[in-house]
Amino acid sequence: MTSAELVDVRSALARLRAGLESLRQAEGDSPYVRRLVNDLDRFQLDMEDMPRRRGRRAVPHARAGARNVVRIKDGPYHHVPWQDADDEGIGGHRR
Repeated sequence: MTSAELVDVRSALARLRAGLESLRQAEGDSPYVRRLVNDLDRFQLDMEDMPRRRGRRAVPHARAGARNVVRIKDGPYHHVPWQDADDEGIGGHRR
């Protein structure tokens, strides 16, 4: 998304906020109006969280499509950190 498109989206959200404020004055503070305002707040927060662009490439936190691989050793685990843990879904330890 280009800078101009981001500006267009932000101005559209500002117009929508003005329309919702008019709706709130006409309809009162109903649950429906509050939900719409809440949705708009989330849209605006998501717009602020979008990665900033430098030139034509986005600068995301991680490379797009990259997978963080965590290698786990096949050897035995140290049992002390797990001695009080339950095995979820299989009924826990019998003592």
